[in-house]
Amino acid sequence: MKRLLVALTAVAALGLTACSSGGQDAAADGPVDLSTVTLNVGDQAGIQQALLEASGALEGAPYQVEWAQFPAAAPLLEALRSQAIDIGVAGDAPTLTALSSTDDISIVAATRVPQQYGLSLLVPADSPIQSVADLRGKKVSPTTQGSVGHYLLLQALNEAGLTAADVEVSFLQPVDAAAAMSSGAIDAWSTWDPYTAVAQEEQGARVLRDAEALAAGLTFLDANTDSLEDPGIREAMQDFVARYGQAVQWAQENPAESAAIYTQLTDRPAAVANLMAERAERDLIPLDPAVIDEIQEVADNYREYGVLRNEVDVAGAVQDLSLAPAS
Repeated sequence: MKRLLVALTAVAALGLTACSSGGQDAAADGPVDLSTVTLNVGDQAGIQQALLEASGALEGAPYQVEWAQFPAAAPLLEALRSQAIDIGVAGDAPTLTALSSTDDISIVAATRVPQQYGLSLLVPADSPIQSVADLRGKKVSPTTQGSVGHYLLLQALNEAGLTAADVEVSFLQPVDAAAAMSSGAIDAWSTWDPYTAVAQEEQGARVLRDAEALAAGLTFLDANTDSLEDPGIREAMQDFVARYGQAVQWAQENPAESAAIYTQLTDRPAAVANLMAERAERDLIPLDPAVIDEIQEVADNYREYGVLRNEVDVAGAVQDLSLAPAS
């Protein structure tokens, strides 16, 4: 378990540069030569990179893709904010947390994830805790602050008539949270796959509350706002979003091949990989007014919980690139 989580949280972003590589600085220079563009893409635990490579969705892309891996959304979004990467995948809650303190990030595409990557509030198999209400006075890790795990915990507590003040919150990186729950240092852990799947299948962790009716099940492709102003980078991002949509469709149509991705990434039994693959199925959806309203509701809830520093105008942070066809 520890070996797996350490591997999953290893950050391969040390070689990131402070700025991205665009093909041309101005549209007035004429058509963009995408062969001169390098698109820097942020990922978590290698999952999206493996999906795009296995599906073949990036074959024939006229630009170069450089991947950077992060253990969670928070450091990915910080890299995005600083323009160390151009585009990256993050959940709705961490994206909104970032947007509450910066205008350097824009939402450019969204996917709907019905099973929410296994987002769950977990307790050890032998825990006497049987309901969220039983967490009163207990120590809980929502993983990182502002994460989807944090949002789920706050929503679950609210549903049970509790607040964050009724529990002892301990923000821990996934590897530390896994060890803490295994040792009994925390009583519950709010997290997502691959960490949920590993905890369930290898530690026998029990789901105290899943995300049903508590979270929107949305994941975003977020972009650096300055990168969007570069014609070459923007065109490459439009194409990348379309190819990403092809990849997630491929995963639905090829479940065995999709599960093999997780088997290779985790080096764990098929039960873990199959669970992760099933819960990762999703569709690229347009950022239409209904979806924007849904995201705004999440932002307003987070603001009410006191997590967001400032109000977030979701509509103002959206630049929908999901309608552009892949080249």
